[in-house]
Amino acid sequence: MTDLDALAEVPDVEPAMTVDNRGKGCASGIVEVQRALEDLPDGAILEIRSTDRRARVEYPQLAAQTAHELLGIKEDRTGLLRKEYTTYLRIHHE
Repeated sequence: MTDLDALAEVPDVEPAMTVDNRGKGCASGIVEVQRALEDLPDGAILEIRSTDRRARVEYPQLAAQTAHELLGIKEDRTGLLRKEYTTYLRIHHE
């Protein structure tokens, strides 16, 4: 089992905020994510919805480079060729 496989089992959490980046690349949606990370208090859960497959790599990297905790990434097929990724981060300010 890879680390990303383990992340597929997302705990039952209630997000304080959802950033909807579906239809955008991770790079263009990161501004909204950064704003949410700054605005949310310690311990809050941020949910990020994306259709960009790079979400499985870029959001774990974001968590690894910051104090925020990656809780999981859920992958859902929403069409024949389309997948949606939902990432959950617990906010921690240093």
